[in-house]
Amino acid sequence: MAKDNETAFFTVDHVVDSYRRYPGETVTLYTRVRVRQPLPGFTLRITIPEGLTPSGYRAPSNDGHALPEIEVGDETHYVWRMEREVEAGAGYEYRVEAQVAPTEQNLTLESQAVVTAEGPEGAGASAQETVTVAVFAKGRYLQYLPAIYQADDFMGRFLMLFESFWGPIERQIDSIPYYFDPDMAPPDFVPWLASWLDLAFDERWSEEKRRRLLRRIASLYRKRGTKAGLQEYLEIFSGGQVEIIEHRSGNFQLGPETRLGPGIALGTDNVPHKFTVVVQLPPALPGEDGRDREATIRRMLESIIEAEKPAHTSYTLQVETR
Repeated sequence: MAKDNETAFFTVDHVVDSYRRYPGETVTLYTRVRVRQPLPGFTLRITIPEGLTPSGYRAPSNDGHALPEIEVGDETHYVWRMEREVEAGAGYEYRVEAQVAPTEQNLTLESQAVVTAEGPEGAGASAQETVTVAVFAKGRYLQYLPAIYQADDFMGRFLMLFESFWGPIERQIDSIPYYFDPDMAPPDFVPWLASWLDLAFDERWSEEKRRRLLRRIASLYRKRGTKAGLQEYLEIFSGGQVEIIEHRSGNFQLGPETRLGPGIALGTDNVPHKFTVVVQLPPALPGEDGRDREATIRRMLESIIEAEKPAHTSYTLQVETR
């Protein structure tokens, strides 16, 4: 079932830079139109509700008509008409700025972006998305003062300044649990989070692999130096299948001619303290050089094995592509 903001021909996304504002502050509305199939053109209509005073706009450079039609009434409408053919995959971004008008009471303002167009066979299509902005007449900090100050208009506007300054910090504090989540932490924060576990990332690792390893590093530490731990580590990095073969004797026999002594291994094909790692990589992406990719991955696999294997062991690495 299609959403209101998408059709078979295009999608429209309509968002705002902040969903909470005070009188006098600026609101910036961002609208993006993405074309899925070739169209003879489209019309974008953005509604600026009463309570917001438009102050500027910007249309994409690939729009043939950068100047909108402006319809003024109880609400203001910015209308852009794309009167030429647009290709599938094309994207168009628009920005409208407005200032919150003075108000004596809290308001909920809605802005709507509507895209209409005719399909290749003349069938009409329409998609829309609505964004909501909460406008507060007074600052939240007033609730922490005695009642006598809450009726003071100047005090309410004065405290809004401090709320604007401290707002981003408050949101950051409210979001502090996400900074300790390997999946939600900001990219620049991931290496710092890894340092808590004495984990150093290779600079060549992608962000996805760093987060995946960070999620499982605690369990990997409990299995460090084991076959299972090394296999899991290599699978996280390579994204493929990993097999570790330990070279043990398969024909252990004792007979009259058996002699034991230093450096003697029982059975045949038995190489003490040596193992083979077979890594099957997923297919290379289109346009990716397979040989360079395999050489780079091999070097990184070797560095992981050297760091994780028992010190007295040696190994052979085989890298294959499925």
